[in-house]
Amino acid sequence: MGQWNVSRRTVLGVAVSALAAGSTLTSSGCGRTDWYPYDVTPDVYVLRSLIAEKKRMVARYERALSDAVEPNGLLEGFLEHHLAHLDSLLSALPEGIGPQALEEETENAEEGSTSLEDEPTGPSVPVGPAGLRVLEAAAASARLDQAAAVRDPALAQLVSGIGACEAGHAHLFDEL
Repeated sequence: MGQWNVSRRTVLGVAVSALAAGSTLTSSGCGRTDWYPYDVTPDVYVLRSLIAEKKRMVARYERALSDAVEPNGLLEGFLEHHLAHLDSLLSALPEGIGPQALEEETENAEEGSTSLEDEPTGPSVPVGPAGLRVLEAAAASARLDQAAAVRDPALAQLVSGIGACEAGHAHLFDEL
């Protein structure tokens, strides 16, 4: 019988390779990038949240404009920005979850929820520049966490751009 002359380094390399191959085979079902255990991916969850926030922000600006809050021209421009953001967010929804499906889900969820009239900034309390400034600043700061929560780089860039615009709105309110 001959003696094998194998170094420890060779044995260790073969063992590590075998373990790596074995773990790849056993976890290949869970390691795919398209697998997710829930119906709603984190990106869609963030998109839905942003769309709901934008709809509330648009409603507040429309309320301020209907109450003839000044500076009217500035508020109209900011409202246009928020409507453009809303359009971009709606177009970023995946194929199966278009605006129609989102509207149906929103209608079903709103049956037990409170409306804008029930909020402290409802019809009895007009929304002025100071209140809108606080809302813009809070929204801009929330975008940092939302951009970090999404996996799609393009969506993270969109969320960050929206946050930058909202921060600009807050800054312009400070200038008044």
